[in-house]
Amino acid sequence: MNDGRVLEGGSLGSRSSAPSEAKRDVERYWLRYTLVWGIAAGGVMLSGIAERWTDRELMPFGMVLGLGAIIPPALAPRSAEEQARPLFARTATRLGLTVVAFAFGMNFFCTQYFYDVLHMHYGFHSTVVIRNNPVFLYLLTIAYFATYSAILLRAHRTSRVLAERLPKALAWLPTALAPFAVAGLETALNANPFMHRLFCYDDLGFALTFGTLSYGACFCFTLPVWFAVDETDAERPRARHIALSVVVAMLGMIVTFGALEHFVAPHFTRIAHESPGIGPVEGTCLAR
Repeated sequence: MNDGRVLEGGSLGSRSSAPSEAKRDVERYWLRYTLVWGIAAGGVMLSGIAERWTDRELMPFGMVLGLGAIIPPALAPRSAEEQARPLFARTATRLGLTVVAFAFGMNFFCTQYFYDVLHMHYGFHSTVVIRNNPVFLYLLTIAYFATYSAILLRAHRTSRVLAERLPKALAWLPTALAPFAVAGLETALNANPFMHRLFCYDDLGFALTFGTLSYGACFCFTLPVWFAVDETDAERPRARHIALSVVVAMLGMIVTFGALEHFVAPHFTRIAHESPGIGPVEGTCLAR
């Protein structure tokens, strides 16, 4: 039985053409689960219910949807081989923990960039916050990122198949465009006029362009990590290698956002240093 260590010849950077069935099962679950969290989140946000909710309702809401993406596929894998593995050696657990790590890490380290550079504002009645960011959003982001992981992995595998038939410049377009597509789609769906009291940008056009490029760059760092986790049955990286790759990816995001904020963004917008992001609405898009 494999306990999660690398099998002979395996490494974090090695590749194989066919993904493991266990990983495919996780991705299928996450894509199906998208309907669950999408309908739930859309209903609560668009109906105006979330405008009345406080942390008493928001926290369990985020927790249920976030854990719903991670726990079921880890506790109840479909294959007998996965069922025989210890919980923390299962593909669903290992891949799910990277999703959790990125969800918490990006909320903690990167949200201030969205406040300061992209002039994003939250109108949630939430006081349980970490770095001016509601904790329930840390939890809800897990569900978002589970879906993004499945989409990005499918796009990358599509590029690998196309590379055998098309010129490389065309074959790798799905991999190159997918991170920015999911980033732009999230921005467009969340910053819609029906949710303007909960979530908005002072300049939506700037958020959809410069913001999409910024946010999409984050997923360019997460994709290699997600792809490397148990991509084949013969290659299962050690847990410490996965953890190290997550840390390196997060450092890459932090450096990229720092460079954009200090050297690029000032040419296109005003930087609002240490913007609270959530709180008073006077003079912001929330007050329009």
